[in-house]
Parts: sequence; C-alpha cells; structure tokens
Amino acid sequence: MAVIINISESKYGVIKGIASADFYEDGKIKECSVIERNVLTTSYGKLIPQYENEGVRNKYINSLAFYKDGSLKKIALQGQCQIKTDIGVLSAELLTFYESGRIKRLFPLNGKITGYWTEENEFELAKPQELSFPFGKINKRLISILFYETGRIKSLTLWPKEVVMVNTPSGKLGVHYGLSLYPEGNLRSCEPAYPVLIETRIGKLTAYDMNANGINGDKNSLNFYDDGTIKSLITSTDSIEITKKSGEILKFEPGLRPSLLDEEGMDIISLKVEFYEDKVRINENDNSVFSLKDITFRIINKPLKIFNKCSNCSECNGCTV
Repeated sequence: MAVIINISESKYGVIKGIASADFYEDGKIKECSVIERNVLTTSYGKLIPQYENEGVRNKYINSLAFYKDGSLKKIALQGQCQIKTDIGVLSAELLTFYESGRIKRLFPLNGKITGYWTEENEFELAKPQELSFPFGKINKRLISILFYETGRIKSLTLWPKEVVMVNTPSGKLGVHYGLSLYPEGNLRSCEPAYPVLIETRIGKLTAYDMNANGINGDKNSLNFYDDGTIKSLITSTDSIEITKKSGEILKFEPGLRPSLLDEEGMDIISLKVEFYEDKVRINENDNSVFSLKDITFRIINKPLKIFNKCSNCSECNGCTV
C-alpha cells in the first residue's frame, strides 16, 4: 500500500506512515490507516493504533477516525490494551469516542470472522467481565459496552452463546444478546433468551422475538419504563382479540412470510405491543391505537412453532421449541 501522506499533526501527536485517508471538505483527516508505529497521547493513556495486518484474525480497517474538530472518534488498537474507565479497568482492542473525548463504545476484541478465523475462535479469546448493577451482577463474555457520555453503562452486547439471569421488573429472566440501562442504572430493555409470560396492562403476553439478531444490545424486544412498568414487548406467538364497545372484534396475531434462508420454509412476523398513557398500540401502527378504557382484551397464548422444512420424524406434531 503506497503511503499518500508521510506525517500529519493531530491533537494527540504526530501521526506517521499514513497509508490511506478520507478527508473533510476543509482538508482535515476524517479517517486513515497507518503502516508505521504511532503512539497517541490521550486522556486514557498512550494508545497505539493498528499498523500491522499480519495473521488471519486482523481486520483490514481504518486505524483512526476523527471528528471535524480533530477529536478522536475511533481507534483500532494494535493489541489489546487495559483502559481505565468509570466502571473499572477493561480490556479493549477497539474504542469509539464522543466528541468530548469520553469513551462511547468499547470492544474487548476486534477480530475478523472468516472461514479461517471463526466466531468460535474469537469466542475462545473472550474473557468474562464482571459488572454490578442495581438488578444484579453479570459475569459473562461481552462483545461491546456502550457508555453514556457521563461514563455510566448504556448497554451491553453479549456473545450469542452467553445467557445471563437478570432480575427484571417482571421477574428473573434469562437474557441473551444484550440489555440496555437508564442513566441511573435501572434496566431499560433486554432480549429474552426464551419465551416467557409477562404481565401487562392487557393481560399476560409471551415475550420473545424469533427475529432478534443480536447485532448489539442497544435496542431489545422487551422494554421497561423507568418505574419498571412494561413499555413494549414483541411476541412471536400470541394473538390479541380486541372487542370494541360497538361489539366489533379485531384480531391481531403474528404473521408468516416465505423464508429467505429456506425456500420451502416460512418465517414468523412477530407482533409488537406498546403501552403509553392509557393506550395500547400494535405493530407501530397509528391506526391500531386503542384506549384501555374503551375496549376489552382477550389474549391467546400459543406454543412457539418453527415453520420450516419438516424432517418427517416419527410421531410428528410439528416442530416446536
């Protein structure tokens, strides 16, 4: 890779060996990669951006990104570093920052998942991180931690294999993929690892999202207000019957669509139910907003069925989990 800029001044010292770069309109560096060793002096200590791409695990990404004012926005580190945060010393291979300079998101690992370096390989390098919250302790492997600008934790993203038991306002639940918090530390949302009955203002609904992807723990399918009441949830199983004062009955239930992965299978379109003021809204549709005072509800709880290609095993009653 040809060096396009030999050196560049920054708030954190001289950056040498810039091999590729993107620029803002005023000519300041927006992102760049480097092929020489640099040591940047930051409020979190001396950090060395990635400058070598040897080995099957390394990502070929820009080592550094900056805001328009020159403040550090992202740094991919040459090796895992110990970073002192408001919640303790944490290991990191990738950091992103707020414009103020405070850490925004921390990744303990930053390996490239390929046929040569698998998710299992990366998972084996991960180490459990013990953290304490008002709802209990967590000691699991984390993909990333998102911080508020104050330094408090905003969300955790778990490795897909990890399940943690969490004391939620709706009881103790197994959570996978992730969870998010309010600034003072109360639970804001979580991703149930299995179908669980949750008491809501219209009755008990089975909270579980078949389509949860686990990209990060910032947004999840089970959400709480700050006082612990249910804000919204996603169900992949249950039907809701609404009876109006006029006697009209409306029914809402999860739908089906052809699977993108199995040409002979079907995917479930989950149902989202939100609660606010004295109302309930279904599937984020403003035409499906109902007053809790003016209607009655009937919930039909159903087992979760996976509508995919059947193996025709003996005594088949449909594949369920």
